[in-house]
Amino acid sequence: MNDRERRRYEMFNRVKTFGSANAADFAAGGEALKQFANVSQAITGLDDAKAGQQGGTTATAKSVLISALRLDLQNINRTASAIAQDKPGFADRFRLPAAPTDGAIVTTADAYIIELNKPGIAAQFIAHELPADFVQHLTDDRAAIDTAKDDMEGDREDNVASTATIGQLIKAGMKAVNYLDAIMYNKYARVPDKLRAWQSASHIERAPQREKTTPTPTPTPPSP
Repeated sequence: MNDRERRRYEMFNRVKTFGSANAADFAAGGEALKQFANVSQAITGLDDAKAGQQGGTTATAKSVLISALRLDLQNINRTASAIAQDKPGFADRFRLPAAPTDGAIVTTADAYIIELNKPGIAAQFIAHELPADFVQHLTDDRAAIDTAKDDMEGDREDNVASTATIGQLIKAGMKAVNYLDAIMYNKYARVPDKLRAWQSASHIERAPQREKTTPTPTPTPPSP
């Protein structure tokens, strides 16, 4: 929800409060109460849509998974380097990426998994005290990255849908307030206190204005 939408959302809440406080002034089943109900419905929808825009948890989870995968690769690489002291070239199968980007980490993990599933390879690492299930652990960590990626795509789609919904709800809420504005001026034409209260409730705050900075004048050099 951007600043413009937030200011209207705050106004809707003030209008809802005004309607609740003055509900006895309006006929049951009449247009005023109907429009106050429409404002309340817009608020409820906006609360739900705002929740749909709260992102970041899946991205954080993916970052944690990438870190775990990087640690797996470092442990395997270190062990491979030790084994290579007696088996030259062995560590070449388990190089770390030059640039440890997320994509490079995932690609390297895929290459490690292929090598480790070759006959006799994993056993050499297990002999150097890596857990007996370390290949499965690596495979599971790698698969979790894809799951997190799918979840992030779903979150992104939900965010887009929530943004569109917010726009529709703001429009519906403003329509209800416009109806109410006409009704309040008719209803409270001779009740100035309540009309002023309505005007205050339905007023949309202006966006804060940036202060204009006055450039510091350049001093004129003295005449020679």
